[in-house]
Amino acid sequence: MDSIIGRSQFVSETANLFTDEKTAIARAKVVEWCNELASASAAAKCELLVKVQETVLGSCAELAEEFLEPVLSLAHDQNMEVRKQVVAFVEQVCKVKVELLPHSINVVSMLLRDGSAQVIKRVIQACGSIYKNGLQYLCGLAEPGDSAEQSWNVLSLIKAQILDMIDNENDGIRTNAIKFLEGVIILQSYPDEDSLQREGDFSLADVPEQCQLFRRQKLQEEGSNIFDIMLQFHGTTHISSVNLIACTSSLCSVAKMRPVFMRAVVEAFKHLNTNLPPTLTDSQVSSVRKSLKMQLQTLLKSRGAFEFSAAIRSMLIDLGSTSSEIQKLMPKMDKQEMVRRQKRILENAAQSLAKRSRLASEQREQQMELDTEELERQKQKSTRVNEKFLAEHLRNAETVVALVVEFLPGLPAEVPPNFLEEYTPIRQMPLQQQVSKISRLFGEQLTEKRLGPGAATISREPPMKVKQVQDEVQAKDPEPMDVDEETAEKLNEEELQRKEEATKKLRETMERAKGEQTVIERMKERAKTLKLQEITKPLSRNLKEKFLTDAVRRILNSERQCVKGGVAAKRRKLVTVIAATFPHNVRYSIIEFILEDVKQRIDLAFSWLFEEYSLLQGFTRHTYVKTENRPDHAYNELLTKLIFGISERCEHKDKIILLRRVYLEAPILPEESIGHLVQMSLADEFSQYGLELIKDLAVLRPPRKNRFLRVLLNLAVHERPDLRDRALAHLVTIYHVHKILPARIDDAALEWLQFLEQEAPPAAIFSQDFGRPTAEAAWCEDTAKVCLGLALTLLPYKPELYLEKVCQVFVSTSSELKRTILRSLDIPIKKLGVEDATLLKLIEDCPKGMETLVIRIIYILTERVPTPHVDLVRRVRDLYQQKVKDVRVMIPVLSGLTRSEIIAVLPKLIKLNPAVVKEVFNRLLGIGAEFAHQTMALSPTDILVALHTIDPAVCDLKSIVKATSLCLAERELYTHEVLMAVLQQLVELNPLPTLLMRTTIQSLTLYPRLGNFVLNLLQRLIMKQVWRQKVIWEGFLKTVQRLKPQSMPVLLHLPPAQLVDALQQCPDLRPTLSEYVESVQDDPMNDSGITQQIMDIISGKSVDVFVTDESGGYISADHIKKEVMDTSEIGVISTVSVLTSLTPQPVPPPVSSDLNQPLPPGED
Repeated sequence: MDSIIGRSQFVSETANLFTDEKTAIARAKVVEWCNELASASAAAKCELLVKVQETVLGSCAELAEEFLEPVLSLAHDQNMEVRKQVVAFVEQVCKVKVELLPHSINVVSMLLRDGSAQVIKRVIQACGSIYKNGLQYLCGLAEPGDSAEQSWNVLSLIKAQILDMIDNENDGIRTNAIKFLEGVIILQSYPDEDSLQREGDFSLADVPEQCQLFRRQKLQEEGSNIFDIMLQFHGTTHISSVNLIACTSSLCSVAKMRPVFMRAVVEAFKHLNTNLPPTLTDSQVSSVRKSLKMQLQTLLKSRGAFEFSAAIRSMLIDLGSTSSEIQKLMPKMDKQEMVRRQKRILENAAQSLAKRSRLASEQREQQMELDTEELERQKQKSTRVNEKFLAEHLRNAETVVALVVEFLPGLPAEVPPNFLEEYTPIRQMPLQQQVSKISRLFGEQLTEKRLGPGAATISREPPMKVKQVQDEVQAKDPEPMDVDEETAEKLNEEELQRKEEATKKLRETMERAKGEQTVIERMKERAKTLKLQEITKPLSRNLKEKFLTDAVRRILNSERQCVKGGVAAKRRKLVTVIAATFPHNVRYSIIEFILEDVKQRIDLAFSWLFEEYSLLQGFTRHTYVKTENRPDHAYNELLTKLIFGISERCEHKDKIILLRRVYLEAPILPEESIGHLVQMSLADEFSQYGLELIKDLAVLRPPRKNRFLRVLLNLAVHERPDLRDRALAHLVTIYHVHKILPARIDDAALEWLQFLEQEAPPAAIFSQDFGRPTAEAAWCEDTAKVCLGLALTLLPYKPELYLEKVCQVFVSTSSELKRTILRSLDIPIKKLGVEDATLLKLIEDCPKGMETLVIRIIYILTERVPTPHVDLVRRVRDLYQQKVKDVRVMIPVLSGLTRSEIIAVLPKLIKLNPAVVKEVFNRLLGIGAEFAHQTMALSPTDILVALHTIDPAVCDLKSIVKATSLCLAERELYTHEVLMAVLQQLVELNPLPTLLMRTTIQSLTLYPRLGNFVLNLLQRLIMKQVWRQKVIWEGFLKTVQRLKPQSMPVLLHLPPAQLVDALQQCPDLRPTLSEYVESVQDDPMNDSGITQQIMDIISGKSVDVFVTDESGGYISADHIKKEVMDTSEIGVISTVSVLTSLTPQPVPPPVSSDLNQPLPPGED
C-alpha cells in the first residue's frame, strides 16, 4: 500500500479526480443559482450573485469564464442593487482572473452611464482597481492582440468619462472621481527615493519601454495634466466642503507617493489656507481647516517634504499647532542625510538664482527701438475699425442732421487759412462713396487722437523691437592685433551667433505675448517676401470658391469610406472645424448636407454646435473669416436652422426625439430657439411633447429655469383647456417634486387669484400670449376658471396658504364668481382629503360670509363615502348647533348621524326647496349610484314611520305629505312587505298619525293585493275608536269605499252610532251593505248574528234613536232610548269576522308614472 501511495503519478491522478469532482459540484450549484436568477426578486438576486461570486471566484476560478456571461447579462436589470452587485463581481474578476478583462470591461463602461447615481459611484470605486490590474495585465502582454487593444481603448474611455465627472452635479460622484484620479496620477508617474512604498505598487517604472499599446511618456504627460486639473478643481471658489476635503486628502496622498508633485501641492495648500471658498458655512470652514491641518501633519512626516518644511511649519502654526507638536512630526534623519538634503536645497536655490540673473543680463544686453512697422499696422487697423463704425452711423440721415445742427454754431466766422490750403472739393460721386470717403477721413483723425472704438487696437505702450546693431569689429577698421586672423574671426562669429540667438528668443517671446493673430499676420508678411505673385498667376475668386466647395463636398461625400476605414471621428472633427471657420457658402452647404439625413448625421451637427460654442466662449481658437455680425450670430444661426430643419423635414416620431436632444444637449439656448419651441407647443400634434420638454428644460437647465417657468406659467392661464391642463400638471411636478422656484409659482398663482376681487376682468389677463387678444367687459365663467386654475391646482400641496386666500377672495367677490368658485372646488378638496387639519379648522371656525363655501366643502368631502369621517361629523354637528343654523349643513353627514339626530332634523329638512328635499331622501334611502353605498342609521321603514310622527305644529302637513309621496314613489324600496310593516307600526301608535289613512290608501293604490291586510287594519282601528279623530275617520271611510264589497263585514263591526255616521257620510255604502246583509241571511249555513237594530240602521228606519256627541262617541246612557237586546245576539255582533272567503274585486294596478301624482279628487 505504501508503495502505491508513493508513486507520484498515482497521487497526481487522484488529486485530479478530487479536483474534477469539486469543480463538478461547484458547477452544478452555480448552474442552479443561475437558473433561479431569472425568477428571483431583487434581494434574492443579490444573494445569489454573492454566492456565485464566492464559489466561482473564491474556490473554482476556472469556472469564471464559463459563468461570466450570465452574470454580466444582469447589468441591464431594473433594480439598482443588482447592478451594483454585478459591478462588484466584475471588480473581483479583474483581481482573480484579469485575462477576462476584454470580456467584462464593456459592461463597466456601460454602467458608468447608468441613470442611478448610486450605481455610478459604485462603478467609479471599482474602476480604481480595474484600471490598475488592467494596466499591469496589458503591460505584461508580449504580443497584444485586437482584444487587448480594444480593452485599452475602453479603459482610456472610462478614464476620460470619470475625468469629466469631476464637474458632475452629484457631490458623491465628484468625490469618487477625485479618488479615482488620485490613483491614475500615482500609476502614471515615476517614483523616487523619497516615495512612500506600498505593497503591490505599480508605476511607470514597471511599464516596459517597448510596450506596443502605449508609451510611458504619453502616460506621464496625461498624469501630469490630470494633476493640473485636480489642482484647478482644488482652487475653485464654488467647490463644496466634501469635495474640498476629499481633494485635499488626494493631493496629500499624491505628494507622499510622488514627491515630484510636492511643490505644487504645498503651494495649493498655501492658497487654500489663505483663500477659503466663500460659499462655505462656519461649520464647513472649521471642518476644512481641521482636515487641512491633519493632511499637513501627515505630509510633514514624509521625507520628500523636507525641502518645504518651513512653509508647512508656518501653515501648521497658523492652523493652531504648537512648535513642539510640529517638531515631533519631523522625520528622523542622521546628520549626514540632513547635510546632504540641505546642500541639495542650496544647490537648487543657487541654480534658480543664477538662471534668473542670466536671463536679466541677457535682457539688459538687448537694445530696443521703436517698431514702426507694428505701430503703422496698429494705426491702419484702428482706422479701419473707426471707418466702419462711422460708416454705419453716417448712413442714417437723422444722425448726420443732428451732427450738423450740433456743431454748426461752433464754426468760425471766417474760413481758417490752413483749411483753404488743405481742402480739395469732393468730386461728383455716388452717396455711398461719399460716406466711405468722409468716414475714412474722420477715422484717420480719430486714430491720431486715439479715440473711437479703434483705440482698443493700439497698445498702451509703443511697440518695441530689438535694435539691429552691427558688430563693432565690422564698424571700425580692423587694428593689428597680436592674435592670428583665424582666432579673431572665430571669436567674432561666436559673438555674432550668440547675439542672433538672443535676439531670436526675445522676438519669439514678444510675438507670443502679442497673441496668435499677430503671429499669423507676421507669417503672412514673411510669406509676402517670397513675391509669389511675380512667378504665379492668381486664381479668380469664383474659381477659388469652386475649388473650395468641391473639396468640402468630397469630404462630406466620403462618409461611408471614413466609417469603413475607422477615421469617422477624425472626419467629423475636420468637417466641424471647416464648418465653424469657413465662409458662409461652405457653412450653408454643410448645413444642407446635415439636414438631408439629420437623423443619421445629428452627431455631426452636435459636434459643429459645440465647436461654435467653444469659439464663442474663447475655449478654442481658429483662424476664421471675419464677419460684420455679432459674436453669437454663427451659433444662433446654426441652432435655428437645425431646429427649423428638423421641424420641417422629419417625421413626427423622429421630430420629437431629435428636437428633444437638441434642446437638452445644446450648450446654450438663445431666446429665438425658446420662442420657436413655444410656438411648436401650441400646435395640437406637438403640444404634449413640447410642454414636457419645457418642463424638463426648467429642471435640467438651472440657469434658464426662470425663463422656462415663465413659459409654463403663461400656458397655465392659456385660453385653450388642453394646454392649460398639461401646463398645470407640469407645474405641480416642478412645484411639489423638484421644488424649483416655489415662491415664484406662489406669487403667480396668488396674483391671478386676486384678479377675481375686481369688478371687471383686468387688462393684464388679456394678451396674445394667453390666447385671449380681445379684452372682455365683464367676467365670464371660463375666464374666472382660468384665474382660479393655478391656485386650486396647488391648493392640495400648500393648503395653509391657498385655502385662506381662496376664502378671502370668495368673501369679497360677486355672487356669480362665488358660484364659479363653488363649482371648481371638487378636485382640489378631494385631493386634500378629509383628514387635513387646515380644512377641518376652516369647517370648525366657518368665518362669517363663508357658510356656503363651507357647506360645499362638506358636500365634496362626503361624496361617495359610505360613512363620513368621525372628526368631520363632530365638527359639522358643532357647527350646526353653535354657529350655522342652516339645516342644509347637516345633509352631507346624514349617514354619520345617529337615529335620534336624523329624526330631530327631519322636520326641517322636508321644509327645504323641493330639489333639496329630493336629494335628502335620495341620501336617506340610498337612491342612485351616488348614494347607494351609504349606510344610514334609519331603514326605509323607520323613515316613513318617522315622517308620520312629525308634529304638524312643527312642520306643515303639506310638506309631510310631499315627503311621504317621495318615499312611496320608490317602489323598489317600499315593497308591499315594507309597507305592511310600516302600516303595522303606524296602527300601533297612540295617538294615530294624521296621515295614516292617506298612506294606507296610497299603499292600496300601489299594491292592490294588500286589501286583506288593510281590512285587518281597519278592524284594529275600530278597536282603537278611529272615529274620535275626524281626519282619520274620513280616511277610514274612504278606505272602506275603496275595498267594498269586501269591507262590508268591517262596517258591521262599527257601533251603531258610528255605523249611522258612516252611512250618512257615504250613502253609496248603504246599497252594498244591504246586499251583503241579505246574502248573509239567505245562507242557511251562515249564522251571521245581525240584529234587527243593525238591519234598521242599514234600511234607514231607526236612525233617530242614536244621537252622537261632538266628539263622535256615545252620549250618556240616561239620554239614550233603550231597547231590550239579547246578550247572545250582542255577542254575535261583536265577534263578526271578516269574510275572507269572498274573492276581492280586481283593482286595476296603478301606472308607474302616476305614482307621484296626487290622489283622485275626494281622496286627499
